[in-house]
Amino acid sequence: MSERAMSASRQRTAAAIVDCAQSLAEERGLDGFTMDEVAECAGVSRRTLFNYFPGKIDAVLGSPTAPNPERLVEFRAGGPTGRLSVDIKTVITNLLDSKDADPADLDRVRRLVASDARLHKALHDKFARFAEFLADAVRAREGADFGELRARGAATATLSLFDLALEAYIESPEISLADHYVTAFDGAAALFA
Repeated sequence: MSERAMSASRQRTAAAIVDCAQSLAEERGLDGFTMDEVAECAGVSRRTLFNYFPGKIDAVLGSPTAPNPERLVEFRAGGPTGRLSVDIKTVITNLLDSKDADPADLDRVRRLVASDARLHKALHDKFARFAEFLADAVRAREGADFGELRARGAATATLSLFDLALEAYIESPEISLADHYVTAFDGAAALFA
């Protein structure tokens, strides 16, 4: 099997696991099902399940999409345009464009997160880790003089706009998630222009 086919197969398996975990969580609550039930629903072994996700919360939330490594190298080197705000928007927009997001699935995740404090905390922690990752990339790009607080502020503000874009996408799925993000980003950027 080619590397590309293996990757597609892994993505399908991960998606099936996440769908089953979310469906079970929606029907029974986070404590109302076992990982064995998730494995059975997804048609995978328990061992395979744990190769994808270490626990229920991770299975329900799924794995975040990683930024394109080439885009990240370009960003850290000061590209693609040399303007931090434009370039950070480009990185996030490319990330959202690469994710095949179903508005109904995203809405289900939002409902699940709102219904369980553990899911809310776990999602918050995932965003915090990604914000730190993005802040590190900003610091690497801009240099030590840019400062940690400024880098964290830029990363946190940038990612906070995602929630607005997600809400808009759920309400208006005929417009892409990336386009909703650009609209939110541009609105915030206008405030600071």
